Amino acid sequence: MMIDANLLPFSVDELVKSKAWHDATPEQRRKLISAGVTFDTVLTHYADKYRAKKTIKGEFIACVLWDFYYDLFSDAVEQGNEFDFELDYYYENDIDQYSERLLGEALHPKRWIKVLKQAYRENRKEIIKGATDENGNIDLDLINDFSVEYRDYMY
Repeated sequence: MMIDANLLPFSVDELVKSKAWHDATPEQRRKLISAGVTFDTVLTHYADKYRAKKTIKGEFIACVLWDFYYDLFSDAVEQGNEFDFELDYYYENDIDQYSERLLGEALHPKRWIKVLKQAYRENRKEIIKGATDENGNIDLDLINDFSVEYRDYMY
């Protein structure tokens, strides 16, 4: 299967080095690429939408979405050895199961937002404190420093 990697919203350089990729059928590879593009596109849309609000809540949602993206998708796909490990450990070496997980997540982005809004409500004081710099000013960039702590809400 020929893929122009420049057209994909993620890098496949390491993925194609993995054993799982080489063992996959062309159909399984297409399914993974399709699910990956869909997941990337939907998550990017929502993360950008909430970041554009330029509020603590919006930045929190965007940062946690990106943490989720890197945990579930980017780290696994863009590191060939990691992909084989992830597939073995979490998906019983079933590339179809992983593709279905990505697609299933992408089909329900409103669940992400609902969960993250609830996480924000439950942890509002801590989030605001974490986003406050030493001068008492809100710095939205600081949210990225601790947002990974809330990634588990996504699972």
